[in-house]
Amino acid sequence: MRATSVPLKSVALPTEHGGWGFTLEPLLLGLFLSPGPHTLGLSLLGLFGFLARHPLKLAYQDLRKGKRYPRTQLALKVGGAYSALALLGLLLTALTAQGPFLLPLLLALPLGAYMLWADALNRSRDLFPEVAAALAMASLAPAGVLAGGLGPETALGSFLALALRDVAALYYARTQVLRARGSNPKLYPAHLALWASLLLALLLQGQGLLPAPTTLALFLLALYGSLALLRPPVEAKVIGWTQMGFGLLVVLATALGYTLQGLPTALLGVPLLHRFLGWALVGLAFLAGLYLLLRKEVNRPVRILLGLYDLNALLGLLYLAFFWKPLPHPLLALIGVALLHLLLKKPHPWPGVGFLLLGFLLLWH
Repeated sequence: MRATSVPLKSVALPTEHGGWGFTLEPLLLGLFLSPGPHTLGLSLLGLFGFLARHPLKLAYQDLRKGKRYPRTQLALKVGGAYSALALLGLLLTALTAQGPFLLPLLLALPLGAYMLWADALNRSRDLFPEVAAALAMASLAPAGVLAGGLGPETALGSFLALALRDVAALYYARTQVLRARGSNPKLYPAHLALWASLLLALLLQGQGLLPAPTTLALFLLALYGSLALLRPPVEAKVIGWTQMGFGLLVVLATALGYTLQGLPTALLGVPLLHRFLGWALVGLAFLAGLYLLLRKEVNRPVRILLGLYDLNALLGLLYLAFFWKPLPHPLLALIGVALLHLLLKKPHPWPGVGFLLLGFLLLWH
């Protein structure tokens, strides 16, 4: 077998998809709460550290057997490149940090070691190794907060928000995946995890360790999860996407909560970004509408464009949260996107009409 016959994707990208959410959420929260080169460096550390695990695991499994396949060489090269980029990120943070960012990372080392031990035994998808991995990655958020010179209360709050979400989501997602595969697991552990996370969030909020929007996001997660457990199971990919959505909601709610408390977070730029993105998307709405009237097919580029309008609507909701009054532009963007989602499910020519209506609504403002 030649080395070129080994697909790079099979070595360079992890096979599990759930880990992406647990990796990106603390990175985003750190960037929101304390933007700067210190959190950029931690983002590189977390992202490429996560990516390095898969190729290095493949190489370890081959070498443990005393074999060196073409895959082994490729895995060592890819894993080494990822590791080098992760170390560069750590170096960038060390050079620009204004606080003791290493403390949360050092406290998370036992969790990371346990996860790697389970990974070597091919048990990384058991419940407790997954919880350990999620909590270890969550330590990157408080590390970024401390690296930016912010207080330990904010650092602890950022970790607790992610930890409560991670534990609740893992119990819920594992139960739903088992149901989707035809099993009949007990439901009460997932219900208990969802509502216990909310109860703990309420207690922590009362102690001033969590902002109120985080508690609200965890309430929505618990409510949605409990109702979903009472309904027939859905596909695993639907479970994954909904949980990533709730993870993003918890991140944004936590960042919003600290912003409303007076912390100068990156969310202060949301109103300007929302208005700029809204104007940029006006012309694209008319072009997409005309395209769909002629093409009669909702293809992948159109769905990607739809994601930009969803993002604009989400930014609009954050915009409203800052001012607490019915400003016209965010409301029009939200109404237009809601109509667009409804009309995209209809036959031709309604998808094209949906984009045209959205364009007129945005242009009206």
